[in-house]
Amino acid sequence: MKIDVHTHYTPPSIKDNLAAFAEKEPYWGLLVTPDPVNHTEQGWATPERMIEDMDKAEIDKVVLLGEGQTRHENAVERNNIGIEIMRQWPDRVICFATVQPKSGQKAIDELKRCIDAGMSGMGEMGHYSGGFRFDDPDFLRVVEACIELDIPINLHSNEEVGHFYLGKSIVPLRHYYQLICRYPEMKLILAHWGGGILFYEIMPEVRRNLKNVYYDSAGGPLVFPTDAIFRAALHLIDHRKILYGSDYPLIICPDKQTGPDFIPFVEEIDALGLDQPVYDDIMGNNAARLFGFIKADVGDKPVRAEPTGFDAPSPIITELASAQGVKPTQFMAVSLVAHTWPKTRAVFEKYGIPWLDSSVPFWEPIAQAAAARGFGPKMREKILAELIEAASE
Repeated sequence: MKIDVHTHYTPPSIKDNLAAFAEKEPYWGLLVTPDPVNHTEQGWATPERMIEDMDKAEIDKVVLLGEGQTRHENAVERNNIGIEIMRQWPDRVICFATVQPKSGQKAIDELKRCIDAGMSGMGEMGHYSGGFRFDDPDFLRVVEACIELDIPINLHSNEEVGHFYLGKSIVPLRHYYQLICRYPEMKLILAHWGGGILFYEIMPEVRRNLKNVYYDSAGGPLVFPTDAIFRAALHLIDHRKILYGSDYPLIICPDKQTGPDFIPFVEEIDALGLDQPVYDDIMGNNAARLFGFIKADVGDKPVRAEPTGFDAPSPIITELASAQGVKPTQFMAVSLVAHTWPKTRAVFEKYGIPWLDSSVPFWEPIAQAAAARGFGPKMREKILAELIEAASE
């Protein structure tokens, strides 16, 4: 069984009116709009075209991910589309829900509605473009709801170094790791090879903490040579944590394809000459077990590293069960103190001590920073005009 765990819905109808779509959903609209600085090329495919392409590549099922929506009503609309497609091809299409955590209880209700309708998970969540942090209470409530519903979450992730491309989020890998450690029982799929966080699984401590984390290969050829990333991943992690994903209909093999096509990437994986059991697991069995299509035996579970002498507990206090009767100490994390006792923020600011764990990488352009904050093309032009005016004074 072949299962592509990472596909998207980008029909030609969106392309026909990109300007209006980009005003409605600025960040997703920015990513799919042709632009000379965007090195990726968006493919466009109707559900019917996707099914045809699946047949040609002998793909049995795909996971149709809900693109991160910045507004609740847009999430509901996108989910309705996914439900319709899933019901039309129930044996071929698995759907994940998309929600806007900042909508509070409405996000939880929408997630449950989608699961009741037959969806199997949540994602691809783009928290940067969605305007929430991993420690945002609204987001954490959604995570807890997914744990309660026993469904996997797909989070967008990307490498922190290398060239810039539209959609490259500024969120540090340490934020993903902190979230994972906070909810070790969470079933998590990190898209796009986890942005490279899998390389840290060479550390036994990290490997144990990432025990429920899976990595999909979506869009891989645009960043990592297929042979190199598969060989490295198979050396560092259990192959049962790797999920085949393409990012269809994105053009991920531009030297081999001119339109939406599963075949070029599948052929690159075929050419690796993987042992058949490993190949079968990566290309579908791992996903089938994760979604409950086939029973996971004890022997199917990824092997975990045992404790070793490399682990060293940190003397820094980063969490408090309760602040009652506790005072700040020199070995408490700045962020912990600032969040536990908000009035301390003024003290940190007085002495120029940053207390919010956030940064602006040198490669993020104004267009993406503005789009991630909900500003469509018209407002971005206004912002740029004001910046130009200010720069000329």
